[in-house]
Amino acid sequence: MSVRTSLGVVALLGLLNHQASAQSQTEPMDVAVNGPSGALLLMDGQAMGKLPLPVNLSVPAGPHRFRIQLGNQSAESDTLTFPGNGQAELNLTLSGRSVVTVLRISDGLFLLHGPDTVSPAVRAGITESVATAAKALHSVLIVGDKAKVLGQRRAEILRCIEQGECSQPLFADGQVSYALSLHIENGTPDASSSCLLRAEILDTRTRDVSARAESTAAPCNASKLASQVGELTGRLLQETAMRPRGSLSVTSTPVGAKVRLDGRWLGVTPFQQESFSGQREIVVQQARYLPYNQTILVEPNQTATLSVTLQRDPAAQLSRPLWRIITGSVLLGGGLLMSGFGASGLLSNGTCQDGSMNTDTCSPYYNTTAVGAGLTGGGAALSIAGVLLLAIPSR
Repeated sequence: MSVRTSLGVVALLGLLNHQASAQSQTEPMDVAVNGPSGALLLMDGQAMGKLPLPVNLSVPAGPHRFRIQLGNQSAESDTLTFPGNGQAELNLTLSGRSVVTVLRISDGLFLLHGPDTVSPAVRAGITESVATAAKALHSVLIVGDKAKVLGQRRAEILRCIEQGECSQPLFADGQVSYALSLHIENGTPDASSSCLLRAEILDTRTRDVSARAESTAAPCNASKLASQVGELTGRLLQETAMRPRGSLSVTSTPVGAKVRLDGRWLGVTPFQQESFSGQREIVVQQARYLPYNQTILVEPNQTATLSVTLQRDPAAQLSRPLWRIITGSVLLGGGLLMSGFGASGLLSNGTCQDGSMNTDTCSPYYNTTAVGAGLTGGGAALSIAGVLLLAIPSR
């Protein structure tokens, strides 16, 4: 929960699951400001415009002060600290010479529409319904330019949701809390027949699908779809918010081993991440080592730790990479061929070039000692190198 007050007036509002991390680059927060209509809003002494503002305020991470001027009234808030990234709602109220300020940091929700054949009118209705459901649960639907930028990673997000390939963080910390994947199946929007809605929420802090649900819209028209999608969104967000969480820490020898959690590839060791509570199936694996499997209990608000020493795979000890097999074979074959030519040269040394057997009278005769010795020695060296490449097991 994040609450700021001025002049001793305390206001309390709920904050759902917000965590700011210093691991990623901090971006300005997208802040919706509410206050007296027609009042001039100043941030750090600079005029931002009259309330209500036409667009959300982009507030850099760090401390800021806000002032409201309405007629003859003017008051300034205490210092509010913004963590950066994500979404927030700032409520400002004039109370005599004081300003009551309530800062509520919200979970950002990114919507992945599907299919692309949905008409603009239907898409707009669905988007509005999702935004309304999210707001009721203190989340904010990401729209506009930010949504377009995030949409460029659609394939990666869907791969994480549907295939469990989530080894890389998809969003900057605090930027997006949830990604909602929505599919319309077995029907065409705007038709009179029914259609099946399938929705999944990816919790970005755990990189795990936190909730799934299906619903039938009958008839499959714009108004029914919007209503059903809003209901699904609210249900999934509520289920996600209620799931207890802990964290998971996995180390291994050697480092750099892949970590799979309940079949989802989440990263490499050393690995630490927020995790939903409960029994979790962990697989730690690395090439040329035997995989390590263990079920571990993640307790709410606790860190479950696992330290693994991987054992070498005996079968992998005898394996050879393809490049070694090819190179070793070529060196061995070439070395034997060179040695054969060298031996032939040594045998031909001192024999007559005209083929006669009388070496005392023939002229000229072969003098191949140096060439034969060189070829034989070089061939032997190549053969030994080839044998070593083929014979010595890989590390």
